[in-house]
Amino acid sequence: MDNQNPFQAPAAELLASKPADQSLCLYSVAAIGLSTFIGTSVAGAYFISQNLKAMGRESEVNKVWAMGIGLFIAMSVAGFFLPESIPAVVFILPPIYGMNAYARQLFGPQVIEHKAGNGRFFSLWRVAGISLLFSLALAAVLFALVLLSGFE
Repeated sequence: MDNQNPFQAPAAELLASKPADQSLCLYSVAAIGLSTFIGTSVAGAYFISQNLKAMGRESEVNKVWAMGIGLFIAMSVAGFFLPESIPAVVFILPPIYGMNAYARQLFGPQVIEHKAGNGRFFSLWRVAGISLLFSLALAAVLFALVLLSGFE
């Protein structure tokens, strides 16, 4: 009769996740969505570009900025031409989903691996504060444009 324990775990080598680089601090994909909600797609582009720079992928930063600013301009133009009966959610949700999907495409697996290796992430409060600054800057620019245009 065989004396092996049928409940014994197999003698296989377990794959441990490799430890994350503790000097690397990233923004989560949720942070990208929060920043886009508070500070438009331009703030989302800023945080995506910060992650890319931290990962050593500086060559992709200009494309991210063009996408963020282009999305902001497209939504602004759409808001100007569409009738007022269109609900505001139409102008809020697509940029959030778009920037989140773009972030997942660019560095989603790296962020998941970073989190699995107990890597560091920036606080969402930091993201909210910086995004609020983007919103205030945008409001200041729009206010100045309205004053300069003489719109009454």
